[in-house]
Amino acid sequence: METVANENIEDLKKKLSKLEFENTNLKDELLAVQNSLYLQHTIAKLNYSVVLNREEIKAKELTAGINEKQGSLFEIKNQIRKYAPILGLDPDGIRIIVTEAIQNIIEHGYGPYAEVALELNNLAPNPYFKISFKHEMEPGKAYTLAQIEENAKKGDITSEAFDWENPRGRGEFMMKEIADERQIINGVEYDETGRKIHYFKRILINYKNPKGERVETSFDEIREEIDRLDKDEVVCYFHIDHKKSELDSFTVITSSETDNSVKQIMDEAGFQLTHKDNYSKTSFCTYKPNRVVSIEEIKQLFASIRKTVTAEMQHKLSN
Repeated sequence: METVANENIEDLKKKLSKLEFENTNLKDELLAVQNSLYLQHTIAKLNYSVVLNREEIKAKELTAGINEKQGSLFEIKNQIRKYAPILGLDPDGIRIIVTEAIQNIIEHGYGPYAEVALELNNLAPNPYFKISFKHEMEPGKAYTLAQIEENAKKGDITSEAFDWENPRGRGEFMMKEIADERQIINGVEYDETGRKIHYFKRILINYKNPKGERVETSFDEIREEIDRLDKDEVVCYFHIDHKKSELDSFTVITSSETDNSVKQIMDEAGFQLTHKDNYSKTSFCTYKPNRVVSIEEIKQLFASIRKTVTAEMQHKLSN
């Protein structure tokens, strides 16, 4: 009996030793980027993107109680978490905002697909980690920063609208708190079949130095969309830059012929024109608020500008 017991103990020791060896390898793999003496200096830029079958994930994974490690989102979230240490960013914090953003577009998005893209720029004066999330919107629908702020209040324990049972509010609040900068784009494009797609795109940015220089907003994507539109289509885009909890700037993209009307609306609302670019027959006009602007006022601005631009273009086409 004693010999059998000794053999069992030896077997258990071997199994334990094997598990310890495997655990060490897993830790090394997980921390490989974080502990590397080279990658923080040798990776200048990194891009990672994936298109997800949103409806498939929603139907078969989100409510099925599956093993997370076998799910579609696990590898994506870990890839993004893996590269955060290159800029000295907290990988768990980055993973939290990615998790919330991906689950948000899977659960609350529209259409068959969702896109996730990561850009790591280690060459910028203040290196940054930019993650974007994009999904289709129902035609005519738009998700504004004002609505995002309202949802975030439901996850803010200091807010009168606090509702911890509301997962969307909790997710919006976490993204707001952890990301250094948030941007949204409500855009229009054509897919490979020629079908017009209305989409929502959320952009979250974290900087190596949160108080340092910020990356200049790129409007290349909107310019590409303008190129795809018919010449008689009304152009009216809004792009909002949001630094932490404050509105930083508000860019209006419309036909150049409506510049004066839009500027008058923005002047009356307490915004100052700070930058203007012309592209084709359109203008990209960026305004900064010279006072605190409420969420309700931003909603009214959206409505006023759309109404004015549409009316002027219809008047032009009817003559």
